[in-house]
Amino acid sequence: MACGLGAAVLLFLVVKHHGGAAVEPEDAARAATDAQVLVALREEADALAKQVEQAERRNREREERERKASTARLADLEDKIGKERARAAALRAEVEAMPPLQADDVVATEPVDEEDYLLGLKVEGQRIVVLLDRSASMTDEQLIDIIVRKARSDSEKRQGPKWQRALRTVRWLLLRAPEDAQVAVVAFGDKAETLHGGVWADSRDRAALQGIFDELERLLPTGATNLEAGLVELGGLSPHATDIYVVTDGLPTRSVSSLGLLSPCAGNAQGKVSGACRKAMFYASLRNSAPPPGRKVSVVLLPLEGDPEAAPAYWNWTAQAGGLLITPAQGWP
Repeated sequence: MACGLGAAVLLFLVVKHHGGAAVEPEDAARAATDAQVLVALREEADALAKQVEQAERRNREREERERKASTARLADLEDKIGKERARAAALRAEVEAMPPLQADDVVATEPVDEEDYLLGLKVEGQRIVVLLDRSASMTDEQLIDIIVRKARSDSEKRQGPKWQRALRTVRWLLLRAPEDAQVAVVAFGDKAETLHGGVWADSRDRAALQGIFDELERLLPTGATNLEAGLVELGGLSPHATDIYVVTDGLPTRSVSSLGLLSPCAGNAQGKVSGACRKAMFYASLRNSAPPPGRKVSVVLLPLEGDPEAAPAYWNWTAQAGGLLITPAQGWP
C-alpha cells in the first residue's frame, strides 16, 4: 500500500508540474499575430527613420549650397566695392594733380560769383555788336525809383542797380566773344554813338577792351529810348555786323520817324507815350532800320515795371532774326 501510495503521489506531481506549460491553440495564434504586428511596426519605424535621415541630409545639402552662393555673392560685392574705391582714389588723385583753372577773360573784372553762361545763349559771330540801351529807365526796375533817380546827381544815376547790371551784361558778352571775332558797342538813348572811336576792336585786344569798359563807366543813363537811332548807328558800321546782342528793358519811347505818321501816337500828350504808341514806334523802327536778313539778333531784356508788350515784341524780332530773347534771373550776371 505504501508503494502504491507513493506511486500515485509521484504521478500526481508529474502531471501537476507539466500542466502550467500547456499552450492552448488560441493563445498560440494570438502570439503569432502580435509578433507580426511588432515586425510591421519595426519596419515602419525603420522606414520613417530613413525618411528623416534623408530629409536632414537634403536640408544640410541645401544649406551648404546657399552658404556657398552667399559667400560667392559677398566676394563679388567686395570685389566690386574694391574696384570702385580704387577708381574713386584714381579720380581723386587725378583731380588733385590738375592745375587750378585760370580765368580766360582778356580783361580782369571784379568777381561777382556769376555763372559763366546763359542757358541757350552763346556769344558767337565774326563781327559782334552789343546794342546798349542807356535811357533813364535803365537805372531801376520800379517806375517810382526811376523818377526819383532822375532828380539825383549824375554819379547816383550811374550807380543805379539796373544800370550796373546792364554794364556787367555788356562786359560778360564782350569777354565771351570768339578769339577771332571783332566787337563793338553802340549805346543809344535820345541819340546813339559807337564806342571805341566808332571802329571795330579785336576781341583779344586787352587794351581796346579795357578802353571800351572805361567808356562804359563814363556813360550816363538818361533821356528817352530811341531804338531806331541805335539801329541807324549800327547800320553805319563798316564792315557790317554779323551778330547783334541788344541789352534793353523795354520798347522805345522816341523814334526817328515822325510821330504824326504813327496813328497810335496821335493823341499822346507832350512827354507822355502810351503803350500802343511805344509798340507802334518799335515796329516802325524795325521797318525803317532793322538789320537786313542774315544778321542774327538776340535780346537780353532786363525787367521794367509797366511794359508788358516788350517781351512778345522782342521775341517776335529775335525769332525772325534767328536769335534768342533772354530774360535773365535776378542776380545775373
